[in-house]
Amino acid sequence: MTENTDSSEDSEFKPVKAESVLPTKTVGIECLKEANPETMSPHRNIFKWFARRPTAATRLAILASILPQDVSDEKLLNYLCVGPKEEIDKNISDYVLRKYSTKDDRSGTVEEHFGYEYPHRRVPSESESKDLQERLRDHWDGDLPVILDPTAGGGTIPLESLRYRLPTISNELNPVAWLLNKVILDYAVSVGSVQSELEKWMSEVEDYVEKQLSDFFPDRNGIEPSHYYRAYSIECPSCGGRLPITNRWYFNRRRNAAVYPLFENGGLQFEVINPSEYDTREGYEPNAGTISGGDAECPQCGVVTERSDIVEIFKNEEYEFEVCGVRYEESIGGSKYHSPTEDDLVAVEKARQEVESDLRLSTLLSTERFEGYYDRAVPYGVEQWRDVYSPRQLLTHATYLEAFHEVSDSIQAEYSEEKAELIMSLLSFIPVKLVSRNSRLNPMSPDYGSPSDMLGDNNFSFKWHFAESNQMVGTYSYQSEAKNIIESYEETVEYVEHVDKPATVQQGDAANLPQESSSVQSVVVDPPYGDNIVYSEISDAFYVWLREYLGDTFPTTFSDVETNKEDEAVENPALVEEDEGESTSKIARRSYETKMSEIFSEVYRVLEPGGTLTIYFTDKEIDAWDSLTMSIIQSGFVISATHTITSEIPSRIGVQEDASADSTLLLTCRKPAEESAGRVPTLWRDIQQKTQQVAREEAEKLLDSQHNLTKTDMIISAFGPTLRVFTQEFPVVDDKDNEVRPKQALAEARTAVTEVLVERELSEGLDGVDSLTKWYILSWLVYESDSIPYDEARQLGLGVGVDIDELKRDTKIWGQSKDSLLLKGQSDRVRDYTALESGEKRRKRAYPVNPQDQTFDYNIDTVHAALNVLQTKGGDFTWNWLQDRDLQNSPWFPQTVKSLLQVMPQSHPDQELLLNLASGETGKLLEIDIDFLSESDEEDGSRTTLQDFK
Repeated sequence: MTENTDSSEDSEFKPVKAESVLPTKTVGIECLKEANPETMSPHRNIFKWFARRPTAATRLAILASILPQDVSDEKLLNYLCVGPKEEIDKNISDYVLRKYSTKDDRSGTVEEHFGYEYPHRRVPSESESKDLQERLRDHWDGDLPVILDPTAGGGTIPLESLRYRLPTISNELNPVAWLLNKVILDYAVSVGSVQSELEKWMSEVEDYVEKQLSDFFPDRNGIEPSHYYRAYSIECPSCGGRLPITNRWYFNRRRNAAVYPLFENGGLQFEVINPSEYDTREGYEPNAGTISGGDAECPQCGVVTERSDIVEIFKNEEYEFEVCGVRYEESIGGSKYHSPTEDDLVAVEKARQEVESDLRLSTLLSTERFEGYYDRAVPYGVEQWRDVYSPRQLLTHATYLEAFHEVSDSIQAEYSEEKAELIMSLLSFIPVKLVSRNSRLNPMSPDYGSPSDMLGDNNFSFKWHFAESNQMVGTYSYQSEAKNIIESYEETVEYVEHVDKPATVQQGDAANLPQESSSVQSVVVDPPYGDNIVYSEISDAFYVWLREYLGDTFPTTFSDVETNKEDEAVENPALVEEDEGESTSKIARRSYETKMSEIFSEVYRVLEPGGTLTIYFTDKEIDAWDSLTMSIIQSGFVISATHTITSEIPSRIGVQEDASADSTLLLTCRKPAEESAGRVPTLWRDIQQKTQQVAREEAEKLLDSQHNLTKTDMIISAFGPTLRVFTQEFPVVDDKDNEVRPKQALAEARTAVTEVLVERELSEGLDGVDSLTKWYILSWLVYESDSIPYDEARQLGLGVGVDIDELKRDTKIWGQSKDSLLLKGQSDRVRDYTALESGEKRRKRAYPVNPQDQTFDYNIDTVHAALNVLQTKGGDFTWNWLQDRDLQNSPWFPQTVKSLLQVMPQSHPDQELLLNLASGETGKLLEIDIDFLSESDEEDGSRTTLQDFK
């Protein structure tokens, strides 16, 4: 449970449940259970959106924001549908924790083991629902509170609000997400089931498509093809032969199916082989292709064509599409994977001619693509939306569109307006979802031999080979996707069949809501986080097709050529220009902050005095926190409570590298009764110590609890109470009257939590260690990986007095990969001792540590040098090396060794060397007792994940 709450005794408003202790650990377990895609709420499968919050956490955010504070945890969990219906001996939290601790020994499903269904499959009973609504009416002066989600996204928050029969408003700028919200929050209630109708029209679409497309996908011995391995070829600038372009030849590793290029008489053909049984030419490697780092090596002449030339060739469309292999729906001669036939090549050429000769097909989607900051496809000539597809892929998608328009008039004539809109929306979702599995931007999965997701990395990147689908059969077929959508929609209808009134579903800018002032009691929002996902850009892949399908049905919503990017609340460097040397990323960050301030100001306007604003937040970057907090402050809100919900159970090693945290932080804010005007600024030095203290107390509390958070999530947990102190004292200035931003308070929180971690987890502490070495040890301690978000690592360095940028060149203690900092070990920094003895030179600039030196600039240099000596010269030599430098009498040396042993993963090459240094004769010399390691957890270098629940 969390206790990061503000005392509400002096509050002018009646406190809500969020302003007290919450059963977050219990809810966290429910989040873990639901996070497997197979156990999520069905509305998520109707159409993919890009942020998925578990039901239990969503319900907690909603109910804790509106229920009175005196509601017990037991009653709250009942409302959340957590725990069995029958009486139990323990309270629900203890029961759930006990069941979780014994899950590995279970027999049967997770639900059978826990003794109740997933919360998303249940709603409170009639008696519980009546009790809940009575409590809410009492607390909110006789009326049920109105719940608003101004950036609804995939609709999870408003859907759960609706299921509690609360007045619900969903607002979403993006038309794709709006349409999903319209389906699940409005049509599912007002129209209900349409399974039989959908199946009828779906069948007509399939019949039409089969007549039009069957000749373009030739069968083999009566067996239909399901997927094609497609790649490219260019003319080799050196030898003039055909140069195949791909970065991997494997079709399906598990089935030992790979593509093998054949060169005869200057021509190029492809054969599907089992590489373990086939005699291939020298240099052929199925896990690699002709492309490496963007450069292409010709298998015929061996000459490399550089990336810049390859880019120009593709931009000028001087390439050919190749069919390299075919996967069939059923096995033929013992395998599903076969070489392309002449019929396959003829069909592809026929499709190309069809697209070029048909006026509509030749102009379909001939609109320029918005080139986003992270777009890696436009430079390769993917400039229009039609360029995203090969000719046959475009023909396939266009034929399904034609089939839809063949039946749309009949649908509109046969049903009411609402029902017709629903049927056409769901019919559109089926083929449009398949776009992400049938384009030039989705590769072939090497482990499954089927298409990967075009947007798997939430951006557009060019692929050197791609998967093409025959959407009439097999995996990712129209029929399989239709079945998935129908089942998901019908189950969603069951989820809301008890609801009398649909939600209000709005499409527009959250900074300009149509609601009257002071008309909403609670806002619950999962806002966009900086540049994590640029929703408008990636959703354009679907929007441009939905516009073709539904432009006449929803003319206002789908009027624009692409989605609205100007009003989107994200950091989008593509929309700003560098100004007076200031980077576009900084300008984009400022623009995002302004936009979020506008949204929160609008939320402030529509909330009644005393209304609650609860915000999901999961971003790790301190700048994102800084921007979000400033937006909240500038809008007039005061943070009244914070809670951390564990959404993944981590082990010490293998922390994920992306920006999303493993926990969700709920920030609950209040709209004051009166707007504060002209508050006297608070001096930073007057509250600096307090921000440290509340962060320290939070870290100690979490370490003493049974929460199993990563260290980064522990820091994030401490951000909450720190921000509460800061916002209550805002505006804050330093002694020179300069504005102090929230990031300065968060830096204090980071430092305070780090100090607690050192005290609790490092037996020796770090008092005698230099600043760079301290930063290196703390980086391993806090981030538990050699890959760290750069900004986080830099902030950690500043906290201990190190500017890592200034030290990078001379120390080579870290490198950089994109936005991540990579910690370096001894092998990357130390010149090899034996090589030095033999006269071999390793450049000092590349390897700054010389193990033959008597003294070193930093403690970590000395330890790394010792590890190199131990590795290259053995224990006896190392004993003398240590003694020659009097390291046995330098207390910081064994202190550093022991600390590194405690923080580095067992899988790291330096860990075994450290252990060897601390044991045997060298260990005796240094007087290092390694018994402390036996108290550490046994770690296998892997992360505890949701696999436990499968």
